[in-house]
Amino acid sequence: MTMRPIDIARKLHISTTTLRKYEDLGIIPPVARAHNGYRIYTDEHLAYFICIREMMHGFTLFEIGTMLKLVIENKHDKALWIANKAQSDLQNDKFICEQIKARFLQKRIPNLPKEFTVDTVSRTTGIPSSTIRYWDKIDLISSSRCATNNYRIFTQENIDEVLMIQTLKFAMLARGEKYAIQQIRKEMQELNFTDTNKFAALIASIENHLASLNRALIRGVYAIYSLCTQIEENCFDV
Repeated sequence: MTMRPIDIARKLHISTTTLRKYEDLGIIPPVARAHNGYRIYTDEHLAYFICIREMMHGFTLFEIGTMLKLVIENKHDKALWIANKAQSDLQNDKFICEQIKARFLQKRIPNLPKEFTVDTVSRTTGIPSSTIRYWDKIDLISSSRCATNNYRIFTQENIDEVLMIQTLKFAMLARGEKYAIQQIRKEMQELNFTDTNKFAALIASIENHLASLNRALIRGVYAIYSLCTQIEENCFDV
């Protein structure tokens, strides 16, 4: 079945300009034109538009574009693996949040030597080594150096710093703000970890944010999976 842009726009409660934007980005299949130059959309295009709108709850437009371009190229599994990685990354964020709670609310200190490597900090906290090195480079944390090989040396206090930074980063994202180093520096000076009730409320807001993201990602993954299934089962009359 063919349909006009205005019909799809009304169905999805968006503008025809938005439809053209998706077309210009190359994240829907090529669109034919009538003899008068008007676009001719099909059920397949509608399925792509529905998928885009559903995925936008949990993915950026850039991420959606990356995956749907692969779907158009019939590289469905590659697109689905990208969607799966986003879920894996969010699962790691949940792990980090659990380490923050254990460290600052439950006062559970990992059994580590007095000094250890960046890789140990990464495994303990769930935060990538590259991120920890960057924070150390810009003096957000204060590791020392081994006299013999100049490797970074970390302590329990450095784990506190790393998890504190990540807590503030999570909190900024939960408030809908962009992650900004200068803001992190400012808030690190203001955050009072001894105020258990206030910190517990902060962690609860982060957990709620991650839970909402999880639901949104699941919704988006289901949308792209459904689109791939429809294509593979030849559900469209084109």
